[in-house]
Amino acid sequence: MRPNLIVIASIVATLVANVALDIFTDIPMLFRWTVAVGLGLAATFVLTKLSKRRPERNTSGALDRT
Repeated sequence: MRPNLIVIASIVATLVANVALDIFTDIPMLFRWTVAVGLGLAATFVLTKLSKRRPERNTSGALDRT
């Protein structure tokens, strides 16, 4: 089974957000993880939309030079 790159990128974004919030702020851990998970979900949403647009962009007639 091949790992899904969108899932891996979302997990990395969540962990990076949590570490950055931990280093640069003094907010409680529960709120910090809530914000980090929210950012991870936003990254998942954006990456999913971009990956769905790629095949449409590659197969559109705009790329034909006839």
